[in-house]
Amino acid sequence: MLKPVVFGINYQTADLALRNQLAFASEDVPKVLKRLISSGIVKEALLLSTCNRTELYCITNDINFVINALCDMHEICPRTIRQHGYVYHDDKCAHHLFRVTSGLDSMVLGESEIVSQIKSAMELAEDAKSIGTTLLGLFQMALSVEKDVRNNTEINNVAVSMGHAVASYVERYLNDVSNQKILFVGAGQMMQQIAPHFNYLTFEDKLVINRSYENAKVVANKINARVGLLELLNQSVGEFAVIILCCASNQPLITESQFESLPSRLNKQLIIDLSMPMIIERNLVNDEKLRIITIDDIAKLVDVGKEERKLAALSAEKIVFDKIDDYHGWQRKRGFVPLIRQLRDQAEQLRLEALAIAEKQLQNGTSAEHVVTQLSVQLTNKLLHQPTVNLWATDDELQDDLAGLIAKLYGLES
Repeated sequence: MLKPVVFGINYQTADLALRNQLAFASEDVPKVLKRLISSGIVKEALLLSTCNRTELYCITNDINFVINALCDMHEICPRTIRQHGYVYHDDKCAHHLFRVTSGLDSMVLGESEIVSQIKSAMELAEDAKSIGTTLLGLFQMALSVEKDVRNNTEINNVAVSMGHAVASYVERYLNDVSNQKILFVGAGQMMQQIAPHFNYLTFEDKLVINRSYENAKVVANKINARVGLLELLNQSVGEFAVIILCCASNQPLITESQFESLPSRLNKQLIIDLSMPMIIERNLVNDEKLRIITIDDIAKLVDVGKEERKLAALSAEKIVFDKIDDYHGWQRKRGFVPLIRQLRDQAEQLRLEALAIAEKQLQNGTSAEHVVTQLSVQLTNKLLHQPTVNLWATDDELQDDLAGLIAKLYGLES
């Protein structure tokens, strides 16, 4: 039975530029998963692509094929990715996923945004029909572990979310926000968690724009902001002191040409790009009127509660480690599935044979009462014949073991 394996890179193993190269926009994930499954080499697959990591969880006996395939999709040298990546098999894969889901492997220790990101990754895999019983069971177990960590440790009480960190940075950077405007680009789950942290900041104007008006409205309602569609970005980009980007796109949404075409613009703007891949054109880092902040920059500024989170993480790590025993038990039970299926298939075959004889007897005019009696006797004999023969045919020592096992299986007195 094939065991789960994960390949990935994260903020600890790869810098922002390399993570950006291997990142996948959510709209591309189903195509990636379907391509892997169609190869016949990958039996199940789930892709987790966030600002902190790109990880492919899969069921395959050729992880090198998976690595090469992902690199080929982005035209990246596999050798470079392997130098900065990691591969975990079976229980090490489970342990890694449990830590990721619980926020123990996050850039901001203990953050909870990863849970919604994992649930989204599961939904995308389900839509692509690339997730089966093995990965589904593993990820459901991981979500259960995360609940245990949140409920039984203090990590949730001392964790500083990315949203809190972003809002704090913006407040410090502007000093006075009362006469400033802020623009939120994107309305996904991460933005829905980040935006509410701006409720206590009294900006003169808040605008949320997104491809979907309804999704933008969900975020806007949380922070009492105006709503607009993504088409507004070109004409609005020069009006806002702060622009926060967090959405999926294959192409940059904020470009050098946008600013060049503006009749006027602010002297200094802060742009925080939390997207992965980033959606701001790289040349803009040289624009003297822009201060560009990335997800890595924000994480470096999160110091509040750092030591407390480390202490809380010790208890969380113990829970995660102990849960590996549950994973082993789950895997052992899964190992019995083929045997149980074979046992049921054999019983079904015997049932069909006995039923065929009974139907033939009815067609020949035999009374229904006699047929039913004969059917029950024949079915009982067929089901018990092989176990009985094997019990009598074995040597004494094995016979004792089999007798005890049969008594246990059928609830008999030994």
